[in-house]
Amino acid sequence: MTTSQVTVRWLAVLALVAGFSAAASAQPVAVTAEWALNQQPKQAGVNVSTPAPDQAPRCKVTPIPNPKAPGTPMGYLVSDGDGKPVRQFVSYDGKNYNIVAFYVDGVEAYREVYPPAPNEPYQFRWLGPNGSKWGLDRNRDLVIDEWVVISPEEVTQELVRAVAARDPKRLGALLVTKENLAVFGLPPADAEALKARTAGAEKRMTDTADALKLSDRTKWVHAEFGVPNTRPADAFEGREDYTAHKNGTVLVEDGGKTSFIQTGEMVQIGRAWKLIDGPAAGAAGTGGTEGPVVEPQIKDLVDRLNALDQKAPAQPTVAALAAFNAQRADLLEQVVARANAKETWVRMLIDSHAAAAESDKPGNKHLVRLGQWKEAMMRPEGNPTVAAYAAFRLLTAENSVGLSAAKDEKELRAVQEKWQAGLEEFVKTFPKSADAPDAVMRLAMAYELSGAKDSEPKAKQWLEQLVKAYPDSRPYAAKAAGALKRLDSEGKPLELSGPQLGTGQPFNAAQKDKIVVVYYWASWSQSLPEDAKKLQALVKEYGAKGLTVVTVSLDHDAKQAADAVARVALPGTHLFATGGLDASPLAAAYGIMAPPHVLLAGKDGKIVNRNGHVPALEEDVKKLLAEK
Repeated sequence: MTTSQVTVRWLAVLALVAGFSAAASAQPVAVTAEWALNQQPKQAGVNVSTPAPDQAPRCKVTPIPNPKAPGTPMGYLVSDGDGKPVRQFVSYDGKNYNIVAFYVDGVEAYREVYPPAPNEPYQFRWLGPNGSKWGLDRNRDLVIDEWVVISPEEVTQELVRAVAARDPKRLGALLVTKENLAVFGLPPADAEALKARTAGAEKRMTDTADALKLSDRTKWVHAEFGVPNTRPADAFEGREDYTAHKNGTVLVEDGGKTSFIQTGEMVQIGRAWKLIDGPAAGAAGTGGTEGPVVEPQIKDLVDRLNALDQKAPAQPTVAALAAFNAQRADLLEQVVARANAKETWVRMLIDSHAAAAESDKPGNKHLVRLGQWKEAMMRPEGNPTVAAYAAFRLLTAENSVGLSAAKDEKELRAVQEKWQAGLEEFVKTFPKSADAPDAVMRLAMAYELSGAKDSEPKAKQWLEQLVKAYPDSRPYAAKAAGALKRLDSEGKPLELSGPQLGTGQPFNAAQKDKIVVVYYWASWSQSLPEDAKKLQALVKEYGAKGLTVVTVSLDHDAKQAADAVARVALPGTHLFATGGLDASPLAAAYGIMAPPHVLLAGKDGKIVNRNGHVPALEEDVKKLLAEK
């Protein structure tokens, strides 16, 4: 897709055009590579490629011809040193940049549209590896007011964020409107009844948040829907078929605890799916029927399960958690035995067995039961999706138990070898499962950290497979690409930039004529206090001689990270982006697998050590300072 095709298509299709800046100017700001690389997405959590500032001289700024005014560019395409696009700026009002496009590895991955007319909404589009969402910001406050394109899975991701943050505006952007319903030509009474149901969505969200007590570390894990139901237009003398998911279940994880959120009914409006009812806590039947969420024959057991969950250990010791999860597993076994719609309950049961197993001995009854569920679901009359779900959790639980029980290096090595073989078998058996990208990433990590002679080539092999076979898997594909970059980074320029902790101001880790220590950390890392002392000593001794420290927090919570910085007096400039170790774009940039991790760059801006260790940093710094 060429630049001119991108521009012409936007001009032809969209009437929604706008300015890049809030206030109009006489003409768009002059585009330089340095300026372009400083432009970042206005929406959080978007993955884009950004070369380091010192790479700006290698970047190329190419004018985009204006078909209506030959000789006058209507914008610019900015490419990196390898010729891959990284930014595109298009102006058709002659005053501001109305379209700003961002790229990942040369592929457009996100786009912002700023119409000049104040009554037109800003637009934000997630593309390529970032998904398919297209949102409108009608009051121009950089918050999405309505989604015009969004998949069912992305709806559930937004819904989880809304519930965790108790954010009514985020929820409101997902709800069906009266104008949406007019598309179908439903009988007035039907349309009014559907719209009336959305009125209770905000309270349902608040009730769900109260019930689940989710934190800002909550992660979307999986969404389950049955076959969508379609009501043909001729059945109600309407204009369009009415297609809806009657309910869905979202699995979320928060601090190791899994919970379920029901979506309520979700209807398709053009290319967007819209919520009608709002969320509810608990698991829903996913058979595509309108039956009750909790079937009558299991209600007493579900009530007991909910009561048990309310008594989760306040002091989560290993023994207390083991007993709690064992009780949950016993109750869920009874629920599954009675329920007609079993799949969601079986998943919950598998999770409880896996959690209980990890606190027990090798070969414990929970591991045995996980194996039995795996085998049962792999039979012809079983469910291959649930079989994969059970197999992966059995694999991870067995590995956790094995690591805890290993008495010496020989036993530990045997556990690691079994883990690698098990992951390879899982990927071979269940290549299309939802857990396959995670399994491949863990396999690559296991090889990289094993220290074996051929570990790095095997790690690269699996990382390459992850990028190639699962390009749309988030956050795994991006992190795998970053890990490949890291493994091949020595002798290449340091390319890392991001928002500063506390202020959000952009900062580039590559510093001209400076030796740069990049220290990846998390508040829960046991080595943090001691590492902070050693970094303090390094800065005191070598700061005036050209050493600078940049730290990257891999925490989920900015306040928690800031508190840790103050508590241990961590020196340097501190970067933070949401997503934590698993999904932060800062972690993905070099595919950081676990904190602490250290990168070291010399005064020429190139990485000299991609796997540094804080205790050995002083010797490395001395060598770099001695170089001319």
